[in-house]
Amino acid sequence: MKNWNITGKIKSLVILILCILSVIIRDFDKKIELDTDFYTGLVIFNFLFIIISVPLITKIWSLFGNKFDKPNWNENPITFKPSKSFIFFQFMAFWFISAGSINLLLSGIILQQFDGENAHLLFGGLSLLIGIKLSLKWQNKGGSKKEKTVANTI
Repeated sequence: MKNWNITGKIKSLVILILCILSVIIRDFDKKIELDTDFYTGLVIFNFLFIIISVPLITKIWSLFGNKFDKPNWNENPITFKPSKSFIFFQFMAFWFISAGSINLLLSGIILQQFDGENAHLLFGGLSLLIGIKLSLKWQNKGGSKKEKTVANTI
């Protein structure tokens, strides 16, 4: 938090406000559908789909000459530069993780039931972060074709 600028602080404040709104809007009196098999299958399918599709899409875009930068928390998520597109996905992933985990914990504590919709949010955010990490690793692996030897690393 020491290295955050005003944009990073605003982003974290927006995530906090959105999480508080999701808790306020939630109706804890209604019973949750106990279709846990459906939600478990959906969570696993979407988790794997996002982890696979994000690196594949970035690899296809990189074949057309687009370069993707590592996301930085201090940059504006609403940008129209293709190289900075991961910043928005990182912001959405942290929002999904925080809103999903807060609501999942509250529904588990208050209702003592599993809430599949909020588990879907939590794992969707985690899969976005993993997909971003894998796509950056895959992009950097195929980036420079220069052979690494002792002579050119010094």
